[in-house]
Amino acid sequence: MPLHDTVPAGMEVYRLDFDLTRDDAAEWAVLTPAEHERACRFAKHADRVRFCATRAATRQLLARRIGCGAAEVPLSPGVHGKPFVDAPGNMPLFNVSHSGAHALIVVAEGHEVGAVDSVGIDIEQCRIDVDAEAILDMAFTARESQEVRAAADPLQALYLRWVGKEALLKAVGVGVAEHLLRVGIHPQDDGGLVVASAEPGWSTFSAMALPAPAGYAAALAWRARVPE
Repeated sequence: MPLHDTVPAGMEVYRLDFDLTRDDAAEWAVLTPAEHERACRFAKHADRVRFCATRAATRQLLARRIGCGAAEVPLSPGVHGKPFVDAPGNMPLFNVSHSGAHALIVVAEGHEVGAVDSVGIDIEQCRIDVDAEAILDMAFTARESQEVRAAADPLQALYLRWVGKEALLKAVGVGVAEHLLRVGIHPQDDGGLVVASAEPGWSTFSAMALPAPAGYAAALAWRARVPE
């Protein structure tokens, strides 16, 4: 399901809705042997369905833009495992995230006017049994924590900032766990997410909340390409 009307020009976001009980064999035809091996290592069937369906859909979306078969898209793991299209030229940028019964895929065209040079996306299922206070102390700035505690819906406020952080850190290209306290995410009434960070260059990224199914939160982050 494309979310074309909700994201800036030059990017497209797609949502996948999973049936976690189904057979995932249909996607295997476009996966590489290494991806088959990775899928087989998942102990839970639902995790394998999420991985196979998301990777297959990503390959199909990229293949249409590159002009090759889905199985032929040259994907390689980058820093911190973030995959990229490993080919010369203005290859599309992409990022994926999945949680529960849904996944999001963002694809950004590298050659378009106003193109971006980095993207990150995140979706999370909002679990009501989460230890919010422990997470606030571990991963949120003092200002974020104050805003969450004062929110009408603290759980939604927590998850909206969490997905904003994850999307931003994935776009930056750093490890998420060790950098959560180095960025603050502050939602605006228009759906924008203000990025606050003392790290050089991080505040040049933009972020926004994305439409998500009930019980989920999602966000997109990107940095516009600077003209040479």
